[in-house]
Amino acid sequence: MLTPLIINPAAGRGTGRALSDAICCYLRELGISARLSYSGAAGDISVQVRQAVSARAHAVIVVGGDGTVHEAVNGWMQAGGGAPLAIIPVGTGNDFMKMLSDEPAWREACRRIARGSTRRVDLGRCNDFYFANSLGVGFDAQVASEANRMQWLHGNLVYGVALAKTLLFSHCTPSVRIQHAAGCLDTPITLIAVNNGRVEGGAFRLAPDAEINDGIFDVVIARGMSRLGILTLVPRVLRGTHLDHRSVTIFKTGKLTIESEKGLPVHADGEIRYRDAKRLDIEILPAGLTVIA
Repeated sequence: MLTPLIINPAAGRGTGRALSDAICCYLRELGISARLSYSGAAGDISVQVRQAVSARAHAVIVVGGDGTVHEAVNGWMQAGGGAPLAIIPVGTGNDFMKMLSDEPAWREACRRIARGSTRRVDLGRCNDFYFANSLGVGFDAQVASEANRMQWLHGNLVYGVALAKTLLFSHCTPSVRIQHAAGCLDTPITLIAVNNGRVEGGAFRLAPDAEINDGIFDVVIARGMSRLGILTLVPRVLRGTHLDHRSVTIFKTGKLTIESEKGLPVHADGEIRYRDAKRLDIEILPAGLTVIA
């Protein structure tokens, strides 16, 4: 049986298309016969994955970055799950894959697929969609929005430039109410990061202790900070040493609600989901996703 192989040609600023022939050839060398297709407009990965899972494929392979993973898990869940999802990382950050492998490179991913071992990992749900790695509110969503517009840059440099632009032109500290299992918090925020994985934006270690199979989120809140305060915090986030910062609150929970009178920008796995959200109902789905890893 041919294995569906869905490639996002735009992933990694065109890396998906550039590597498509090499990936197909390497999979054939490893004994995997694939049925190749490319994604088109936004949302097409979700449609193709949903169709493949619904058709009872024995596995579905997707090639792309975190945005591709985001679409793929939503299509997988819409189909009710089933066939394991295999990811070949060719994106800018590949944050989710860093939790699945110490070597998140495309050739190693192909070898993992050939071995065929599966595992169950947690999945997040927010309102009517799902996310694999992280959901961000506020500053990091604005950074993600800027990064998605920068098609001329590659690698982690994208996120550095996007951060600088956001800091200069989009700084704000909206007031929110956060309700979770241990209580309620009313505070102005710079950002809220709801983490299943450890890394966001390629190199920002927002939740250095997170695990994708512990059945719980690591939630990081940076309360309302000045531009200078953000600049001093960023190097600590890159090292993962920010959790004891006086402006940072962290807690673990399986469920939370975020509300704000002012509309909030929200990203999930680097993809902008809202620009003016006023209520987010978020929960973890323990062992909700089957992956080849």
